[in-house]
Amino acid sequence: MTQNTSTKANRGLFVVIFLGVIFFALLALLLFTTGKRKPAPPAVSESLSVLPLRLRLRTEPNAKAPVVATATAAEKLIVLEDRGAWVRVQDSEGLTGWAERNSLERTSERERRLARYERIRKLPALAGIVSSRAVLYAGPGIFYPIIGELPADTQVRLYTRDHDFFAIDHDNQIAYLDVDAVDVSSAGTKQVEVRTDDTTTAPTDTTATGLPQPTETAIAAEPPTAPVPVAEATADRGGVYPAVPPGGTQPEEVDRVVPQYPSMARRAGVAGSVVIRGIVRRDGTIDDVEVIKDLPYGLGDAARDAVRRWRFRPATFRGEPIDVYYTVTVNFRLQ
Repeated sequence: MTQNTSTKANRGLFVVIFLGVIFFALLALLLFTTGKRKPAPPAVSESLSVLPLRLRLRTEPNAKAPVVATATAAEKLIVLEDRGAWVRVQDSEGLTGWAERNSLERTSERERRLARYERIRKLPALAGIVSSRAVLYAGPGIFYPIIGELPADTQVRLYTRDHDFFAIDHDNQIAYLDVDAVDVSSAGTKQVEVRTDDTTTAPTDTTATGLPQPTETAIAAEPPTAPVPVAEATADRGGVYPAVPPGGTQPEEVDRVVPQYPSMARRAGVAGSVVIRGIVRRDGTIDDVEVIKDLPYGLGDAARDAVRRWRFRPATFRGEPIDVYYTVTVNFRLQ
C-alpha cells in the first residue's frame, strides 16, 4: 500500500515537472520570436504643393484655430498626418501645423492641371480687359483655392467659358475669374447685326469671292485691340485646328440664319454683343457651338441656336478640308 502511494506521488511529480518544462519552453520561444519581430516600417512622408497665394497653418484642424505659420504658393510641405479634409504638415523651417487639404496638390494633380492647361491654350483666345479687381481661382468656382488677383484695366487672354467663369492665361497656367469682371473684345471676329426693327442682317459688302461678308459697323464700336495670336497652328488630339495655318483658306459662310431678337430682351431694352464659338467641320457643318460672351433675356441662346444652323465652305490646308474653330460676334441693336 505504501509502495503504491509512493509510485503515484512520483508519477505526479514527473507530470508536474514535464508540464513545467513545456511551459518554460513555450515562454522562451514566445520571448525569442517577439524580440526578433521586425518593427513596422515608418510611414512614407508625402510632399504637397501650396495652391493659394497664402496658406495658414493652424494649431488644430479647425478654421478658427490659432495660426502657427503661413505658407506661400508653390511651397512644398511634408504631410505628417492625414485626416481627410485636414492634413498636418511641416514646412521647410520645421514648423508644423494643420492645413486644409483642398489648398494643396500632389505631383499627379499638378501634372493633370498642367495637361489641362496645355489643352485649353490650344483654343483660339480672345482679348479681354479686367473691368474691376478680379480674384483668380484654381478652378471654375468660388469654392476653389484663390491663386491670385488682377487689378482693374489688366489685359487678359480668354480661352473658354466654364459656367460663370472664364479660363484665362495667368503666369503660364490656367486661372479662372468671374465673367462679370471682364469686358470681352470681339475685335477681329466676324460680325453679324441683328436689329429690333428688321430680321435681316445689316447691309453687306461683297468681296472678290462673291460671297456676302458682314459689315464693319460693330467693329467700329470696339476698342482698337488687335486679335489675339494663336499659340500654335497645329491640330489638337481631335484633329481640330485653333486657326487656319498659313497658306490655308478660311471657312466661308454659304448659308447663314439670322438670329431672332427675343421679345423679352426687346421689352427690357437689352442690347449688346454676344460672342459665339464653334467648330466648322470638313463637311461644312458647325458643331460644339458655345456662348463665350453672353447677354441676359435669351440673347445668347438666340445667337447660338441660329449659328448652329449655318453652313460653310470648309477651311482648307494644303488642298485638303480641315476642322477649325470659328468665332462670330452677334450684335443686337435696339432701334
